[in-house]
Amino acid sequence: MLGVKVPRALAEEFRVTLARKGYVDKTLAILDDGQSIAIPLLKEPWAEVMDTYHAALVDRDFPSRKTRTDPIDQVRAMVAVPEALKFLLPEKWEQLGDVVVVKLPKELNAHERDIGEAYARALKAKTVLRDVGGVSGNLRTPVVKTLFGTDPVAVHTENGILYKLDASKVMFSSGNVDERMRMAGIECDGETIVDMFAGIGYFTLPIAVYQRPRRIISCELNEVSHGYLVENIALNKVEGKVEPILGDNRDLPGDAFADRVIMGYVKTTHEFLQTAFRLLKSGGVIHYHETCPNELLPERPVKRLREAARKSKVEVLRFKEVKSYSPGVSHVVVDARFTRTS
Repeated sequence: MLGVKVPRALAEEFRVTLARKGYVDKTLAILDDGQSIAIPLLKEPWAEVMDTYHAALVDRDFPSRKTRTDPIDQVRAMVAVPEALKFLLPEKWEQLGDVVVVKLPKELNAHERDIGEAYARALKAKTVLRDVGGVSGNLRTPVVKTLFGTDPVAVHTENGILYKLDASKVMFSSGNVDERMRMAGIECDGETIVDMFAGIGYFTLPIAVYQRPRRIISCELNEVSHGYLVENIALNKVEGKVEPILGDNRDLPGDAFADRVIMGYVKTTHEFLQTAFRLLKSGGVIHYHETCPNELLPERPVKRLREAARKSKVEVLRFKEVKSYSPGVSHVVVDARFTRTS
């Protein structure tokens, strides 16, 4: 049977990552070998996640799994909602540490408080928030309502990195997990890196924790996110690598000093390309994120980079869809190297 072997300390995060993508065979038991964990698979995982978690494929027997109650079954059993509506209870949610964010259809409005308590009990969460409007404004602020609990501040662990945040004020997308893990594997020894849209450290922290850059200049306009960025730098003990800056990245001083620029933003990222090229030295790399209609992929993001590069030589190193952003629209990232020709 196909399986994957992973160091014990990384096993739970690895399992969750694979399970979210539908790679884990839930009919079979996970095995503990003492130093490592063996997880049964339905299909072979992608190379980047294997490298990030120091995992290796194995071929071995996995016994059938003992039946375990799924959290959604627990929610349905305990919640005071008419039976005819229980099928509407969401089977997916965002769990950030001990804070849960859930989306509910309007048919469940009259029962939202009971539902919040049920999810809290089933998932052992201190607070449950309802996503009522996605994110709002240029600062990407979540639009949520508290259903249970009073404290929305969580410490979320992912890939061995601690992210502290107020889930009612700061967004955190599990859909970007692959890209955050990829950043942990970017070889950038001795580089000067600018993270133009640092948030709470989504991409800054994986690089700082797992790589050896000379420094990372992490710029964030949102005061709340910047405050958590500062806390997260200390939590992950990377104060010597990261310089957090509160303000507009267009006001960053200096020209042609960055080996690498991260543009982890969406919707209007292209409006900041001139700043990115001002900061980037010749031969440097930009990680450019964009939301784009699928019918314009991959041409539009690459075209925008070439137009902004002007006379620079553009070498596209990688193009990848991060996730679906909305119907017919994808969040993509392009890695490209730029060399000035004049």
